Amino acid sequence: MPGPLRIVRRTIEGLRLGWYRARLGALGAGCHIDPGVSLQYPGRIRLGDGVGIGRHATLRANTDANPGIALGQEVSINDAVVINANRGFVTLGERSWLGPFCFVCGNGGVTIGRNVLVAAHSSINTVSHTTQRCDIPINDQPVLTDPVVIEDDCWIGLNAVILQGVTLGHGCIIGAGAVVTKSIPPWSIAVGVPARVVGRRPGAPEPTGEAR
Repeated sequence: MPGPLRIVRRTIEGLRLGWYRARLGALGAGCHIDPGVSLQYPGRIRLGDGVGIGRHATLRANTDANPGIALGQEVSINDAVVINANRGFVTLGERSWLGPFCFVCGNGGVTIGRNVLVAAHSSINTVSHTTQRCDIPINDQPVLTDPVVIEDDCWIGLNAVILQGVTLGHGCIIGAGAVVTKSIPPWSIAVGVPARVVGRRPGAPEPTGEAR
C-alpha cells in the first residue's frame, strides 16, 4: 500500500488537476502540472493527453486568436519555460519538447510540429519594432509580426534564436547558439550567426519540386 506521504501527494495533485480542469479550455487525460506553474487566461489554453509542464513555467494566452495556446499529446514543457501568445497563438504538435528556460513569443503565430526538440535557453520570436523614425523613441513606433513555422522532427540546439518569418523545414537540425534569420530547407543542418546551411542529414530524402 502507498505510504501516507504518497497519498497526500496524489491527493494534492488530483485537486490541482481538478482546479485546472474547471478552468482550462481543455485538459486531456494523464497530464502532469508541477507546482508553481502559471497558466494565465486559462480558458484559451488547451492541453492534450499526457502533457507535462515543469515547475515555474508560464503559459500566457492573452489573445482572442484561435487556438490561443494548444499543446498536443505528450508534449513536454520543462522548468521555467515562458510561452506568451500576446495577441497571436502558439501550437505544439504531439511529443514535442521545450527545454528549460525556453521563450516563445507568439505575436505573429508560432506553429511547431510533431517530435520537435528545442533545447534549453532557446528563443522563438515573431515580433520586432520598426525603426525608420529617429524623432520618436523606438518604443513608440509600430511593431512588425510574422509567423514562425517549425515542421516535424526538427532539433534546435542550446541557446538558438529563431526570428520572425522563418520556416524550418521537416527534419532540420539547428546548431547551438545559431541565430536563424531566414527559412531553412528540409533535412538541412544549419549553424552560426546568422545561421547558414552547412550540410544535409545523412540518408535524407532527395529534394523534390522547387527549392525552398
